[in-house]
Amino acid sequence: METFKIFFLTVVVCVQVPSQESSEYPKIHIPKPKITRNPTHKVLYSTEVVTLHCVVRGGESELQYDWYKDSTDLEPHHWSSIDVKDGGNYKCKAKNGASESEKSDGYTLTLQEPPEPKLSIESEWKTFYPTEKVTLKCSIDEDLNEWGYELFKNGAQLSGYEDISFSGDTLSISSAKASHSGQYTCRGKHLKRTTVTTRQTEALKLHIYDNTPKPDITKHKWFEFFYTEEEVQLGCNMPGNGWKYDWYKDSKPLITDPTFTISSASLSDTGVYHCKAKRGDFSVNSETLRVQVKYPPQTNLSIESEWKTFYPTEKVSLKCSIDGGSNEWGYEWFRNRTQLSVDKDISFSGDTLSISSAKTIHSGQYTCRGKHLKRTPVTTGQAEALQLHIYGDIPKPDIRKDVWFEPFYTEEEVQLGCNMPGDGWKYDWYKDSETLITDPTFTISSASLSDTGVYHCKAKRGDFSVDSETLRVRVEEPPQPKLSIESEWKTFYPSEKVTLKCSIDGGSNEWGYEWFKNRARLSVYEDISFSGNTLSISSAKLSHSGQYTCRGKHMKRMPVTTRQAEALQLDIYDNTPKPDIIKHRWFEFFYTEEEVQLGCNMPGDGWKYDWYKDSKPQVTNTTFTISSAYLSNTGVYHCKAKRGDFSVDSESLQVQVKYPPQPKLSIESEWKTFYPTEKVTLKCSIDGGSNEWGYEWFRNRTQLSVDKDISFSGETLSISSAKASDSGQYNCRGRHLTRMPVTTGQTDALQLHIYGDTPKPDIRKDVWFEPFYTEEGVQLGCNMPGDGWKYDWYKFSKPLITDPTFTISSASLSNTGVYHCKAKRGDFSVDSETLQVQVEEPPQPKLSIETPWKTFYPSEKVTLKCSIDGGSNEWGYEWFRNGAQLSVDKNITFSGDTLSIISAKVSNSGQFTCRGKHLKRMPVTTRQGEALQLRIYVDTPKPDIRKDQWFEFFYTEEKVQLGCNMPGDGWKYDWYKDSENLNTDPTFTISSASLSNTGVYHCKAKRGDFSVDSETLQVRVKVRPPAVLSLETELSDIMSGNILTLRCNVSEGRQWSYTWFENGQNLNGSSHMFKVTATEETIKSEFKCKGIRTKRPLYSALSEGFTANTIILKRKILLAISGFLICCIVILIIGCLVLRFTCKSEKKETVQEDLFFSMADSNNQTASPLEEYMDNSPTEMEDEDSPAAEAIVLTSFKGL
Repeated sequence: METFKIFFLTVVVCVQVPSQESSEYPKIHIPKPKITRNPTHKVLYSTEVVTLHCVVRGGESELQYDWYKDSTDLEPHHWSSIDVKDGGNYKCKAKNGASESEKSDGYTLTLQEPPEPKLSIESEWKTFYPTEKVTLKCSIDEDLNEWGYELFKNGAQLSGYEDISFSGDTLSISSAKASHSGQYTCRGKHLKRTTVTTRQTEALKLHIYDNTPKPDITKHKWFEFFYTEEEVQLGCNMPGNGWKYDWYKDSKPLITDPTFTISSASLSDTGVYHCKAKRGDFSVNSETLRVQVKYPPQTNLSIESEWKTFYPTEKVSLKCSIDGGSNEWGYEWFRNRTQLSVDKDISFSGDTLSISSAKTIHSGQYTCRGKHLKRTPVTTGQAEALQLHIYGDIPKPDIRKDVWFEPFYTEEEVQLGCNMPGDGWKYDWYKDSETLITDPTFTISSASLSDTGVYHCKAKRGDFSVDSETLRVRVEEPPQPKLSIESEWKTFYPSEKVTLKCSIDGGSNEWGYEWFKNRARLSVYEDISFSGNTLSISSAKLSHSGQYTCRGKHMKRMPVTTRQAEALQLDIYDNTPKPDIIKHRWFEFFYTEEEVQLGCNMPGDGWKYDWYKDSKPQVTNTTFTISSAYLSNTGVYHCKAKRGDFSVDSESLQVQVKYPPQPKLSIESEWKTFYPTEKVTLKCSIDGGSNEWGYEWFRNRTQLSVDKDISFSGETLSISSAKASDSGQYNCRGRHLTRMPVTTGQTDALQLHIYGDTPKPDIRKDVWFEPFYTEEGVQLGCNMPGDGWKYDWYKFSKPLITDPTFTISSASLSNTGVYHCKAKRGDFSVDSETLQVQVEEPPQPKLSIETPWKTFYPSEKVTLKCSIDGGSNEWGYEWFRNGAQLSVDKNITFSGDTLSIISAKVSNSGQFTCRGKHLKRMPVTTRQGEALQLRIYVDTPKPDIRKDQWFEFFYTEEKVQLGCNMPGDGWKYDWYKDSENLNTDPTFTISSASLSNTGVYHCKAKRGDFSVDSETLQVRVKVRPPAVLSLETELSDIMSGNILTLRCNVSEGRQWSYTWFENGQNLNGSSHMFKVTATEETIKSEFKCKGIRTKRPLYSALSEGFTANTIILKRKILLAISGFLICCIVILIIGCLVLRFTCKSEKKETVQEDLFFSMADSNNQTASPLEEYMDNSPTEMEDEDSPAAEAIVLTSFKGL
């Protein structure tokens, strides 16, 4: 029995050798790892620590890892993650015992230097004065929102205190002081990656002055005063850059510029100026500077001689003088506004212009002006123009009589004068070539007939002399006067005025007169007066009769008197008769346009007759004729006989004038226009005295006579059958049957119109709409040319009313129809054309929300549209909420057919309606559109984010579906994982989850410009339970060599069924054990399995593949070794039996310990000689890259 146990254990040991190798150092398949990193930023900086992860899909916790950089093995590091600070190409490899994965793909890690910040002063100027504001900016050319900033002064970090503040990338010094001067630097500090900082910028020197100087104000030319039109330029300068300069005059602002220029100064520019230097909010005033502006001095132009006009070849000198400062001025000369220059006749010397030899062309208007010799733009005003006249030729002296008598009378004084144009002349006198005297005048104190002769004078100036024309002087005796009565009549009535005239031939105004009666000289007394050459007796008497004479006495030439005129006899009557007044026809009254003639007569000659009506003067004539009398000629007439100032009134005479009675022309019917064949009767009537008058008829101003259609009877004209040719302007007038010239005026023209044919009445709409809208007014009119018509209205031939117009004050649909009218006059009637009236409801507006969604959240924009089909340009719109009309406010606007709520509030909720209001047809409005409920929520909810299946965690390869929902329509949804944008969809689906899908998710609901973020949602992904495929082969199976038993096990403690796969094809069977018959095909096939169940996880991870060909090879080797070992064991047992019987018992125990291992040794895994043999056996037969070598296989044998 003992021997049998030893044999059995020996066999077990032999069989167990490969099994122990497989269980202690099993070869497993490790998938190729993948390198990931933290952080996941796109850009990594050299100052950061980067963690690289070596990730194995479905990785085991017992795995160890090797890391490589740029193909160089890193120091032993067996963790799945390493921290690195250098860029390069990294790879990793996973290991588990004797198994290891292939190296991962290279991961290139690029680290870059943090961006370089720049420090700058936020102004054009780099030095500052006390109290100025200084702003420094630290800028980085990257996303500004990722960086904060630290600022340093003289190497020490700054923090905010009284005058210094920080805002984003700027440092502000609100009021600079000298103590703020120094070296400033800054650096960036990443806001999210706190270990990342940039290098400090290059130092920037900030200089603050101790005090603030005033701007320097200057004149570009330092004159005590400026002249008008001169340029004045003031300058302002402040040390440093970035200054702007404001200019002020007498504290009033002018312009902003470094210089203030007055291009042409005027007196109003005089004042006190200063400038203000400004940059930013800082400003400094300069000192003040006075600018004084004056007019340039006035020039005076004069001729340097006594005479001002010149003759050819004379020398002329003009002088231009300026009061004071003459040495500072030059002069410019002008003639007729054209500037002069030197020529052969004209020269300039200082303030003098000289013309050496005057010519006519030198005549003209001369002016001059001063031009400042040092201040070249400054010129005076031109002097007042001086007219220089150079005669074209030399005139003769003007010889004249002092009194131009022709002739002179004896004993008169004769004085002759001589004159030459210009000054400085002397004059010699000659009579008949005999020299008389040298004087401007020659006087004969008492002329005689011997002084008659020819005189001339000679004008002299210097060596120049000119003879005048000759002048004849004639001396004669005074003329003889003539006496006459100044009237046609020679005898006079008492109180008449008598005028005697004493006349001298020629020059009557030059003479006075002396009067004599019966040779005695007359003087003025009660009735007698003298005036000029007349003697007047104001009221003649018999005593004034007698012999009258006169003589002339020259009024200007006092010593001169004439001889007496021949005597004249004057006779005066004792009394005065009245004139005789008569009518030429003695009618009781006259008709207007009749002739009225009155006559007046007075005995004697020379009478004129004045006519008076009602004491008002009319005409002066022997007869008074009214060729065509008017009513205004009615009155009391008398005449007055006049001659001279004497007049006598006649008796009075009554004249009465009346209008001829006015005829009236009328048509003997109510209507005034007629149609063919109608009878027309015209009547011409005169009120009163109808038997005294006949009648004349006119058409178009042509007198009518009787024909076949026209007849006259007394005061009527009849047209028996009217024709179009009878149309025209008709008049009539009365003619007096006894006073032939007397006719009445024509009546007012009466237009008689006979139509050529009979028209239809004109039917019309008052407003030509097509169609009319309900409640609109419709007015139809009917008109037939002519008077006297009545109009009947019909709708669909049914009578309505009788009226020229048919009015529907408020139309309805029932008023639609065909209308016509009928014009009637007497028995005559005419139908109009028909007229269609269409009445429709106004179009119904439709109110809509201009977005797919109908409910809104606070601050969303809402647009409502009120639309009317067709004619939208003709309608305006009114808006209502909850029945109340809306008006524009800061949140609600109207534009055309839209209402916009800029930022929605709960108060904007309500029932909205609208209606159209016709822009041209004012009363027309549509009905309100169907109410639209606008709902604005009180507050804005967050979108509802959900998992499609609410698992605490998901297994890899499971489908994960997240949903996002926001109440309302029109939403779009953006998905984010850990703030990284994923896609835009209401759902976010991960069709096959992996560990990298673990993270925090949220969605953002958007519509229009409005968006809302959801809460966050944690998604966790867990690796599926692994399925382990092992070979469970019985000893008998191995020995028989054609059966392999595979076992699939999921270590997670749940109830599992299993699915088996051969080369990817699903096999029948759900047991955890699967037997494979070894054939040439199956030993090359790859087998896999996975667990399945009805609860999550529904299946495990797919096991690694198993291929049977290596197992068969090992089996063959094992059988060979086992056969050899059995033989050895048999020999050993036999030898042991022999020894047992031959050796001592103590030696038996020792040999037993040397040859066999105890169960305790086996349990302690002490290596046996067989194990050592198996460990040291050659491995060339095993292909390191074969699937069997890569598979994680646990092989065991059962049946012992």
